[in-house]
Amino acid sequence: MYKRVLMMGILGAVTHLHAGPELLFTSEKTSRIVQFNAQGEVCWEFSPAPIARDVWRLPNGNILFPYSVSNGVNNAETGVMEVSPQKKIVWQFKTHGQVYSCQRMPNGNTLIGATQQGKLLIVAPDGTIVSSITIKNAAAGHSSMRNVRALSDGHFLVAEESAKCAREYDAQGMLVREFKTPFPVYSAIRLPNTHTFTCGKLGMMEFDSTGTPVWSMTDKDVPELGIRWFAGVQILPGNTLFICNAGGKVPFAEINREKKIIWKPESHQYAEGSGHGIQVLSVAGEALK
Repeated sequence: MYKRVLMMGILGAVTHLHAGPELLFTSEKTSRIVQFNAQGEVCWEFSPAPIARDVWRLPNGNILFPYSVSNGVNNAETGVMEVSPQKKIVWQFKTHGQVYSCQRMPNGNTLIGATQQGKLLIVAPDGTIVSSITIKNAAAGHSSMRNVRALSDGHFLVAEESAKCAREYDAQGMLVREFKTPFPVYSAIRLPNTHTFTCGKLGMMEFDSTGTPVWSMTDKDVPELGIRWFAGVQILPGNTLFICNAGGKVPFAEINREKKIIWKPESHQYAEGSGHGIQVLSVAGEALK
């Protein structure tokens, strides 16, 4: 995927950057979506992308992301945008209230996490809302949810932040099951083995198909990263975790299941400040995130 070199330090063996991953990053500080090359330099950008906290490169090469002008305050415009590599807006859905998550579904519809509305919106290519699901934590508004994901069986997985819970809903909006965590949840992912992975403020947890926790990790396991939030996360080949450390010491890092840091950027690279969404671009097929 990308090259690493092994160096020794006070903390023992830690891998540091030789050549990093090409990736998309939601640079909230600069209201941009940026693409980094292997040297950690910005090689593509799109702006304005105010408070974009999720990002996808689609199979056609376009970039899909949510945005919230002025964080949706005073009924400001929010929504989801798809832009071409030439920076042309090719699709857009506008709404109101904070929107922090989105995903293009296999049928061409777009799943939108309308956070402040407390709803999942399924939007057709012509902009029509074909389905709307009110989540259990809807009354929490700003903290009702973060990342939302459509599952292959037609269900939806929702990271309901302030509820400290990831919840699964069926296509009719009925609650199927929930995964309770000791931390506010930012991301929830259904893994190929039917397990459910969650992460959020200072922690991560994985549950088996019965909802039993089988693995966990906290900020204390990787103190050198200065974790604030395990926010956006992508599961890479080999079952390693590429995490976005929103507001922490380093912007992102790759960690294995033995809680060892495989890769982190050097201090002079990836200087874009805080952000919540990432996608490593060197992985074939749809990103697992």
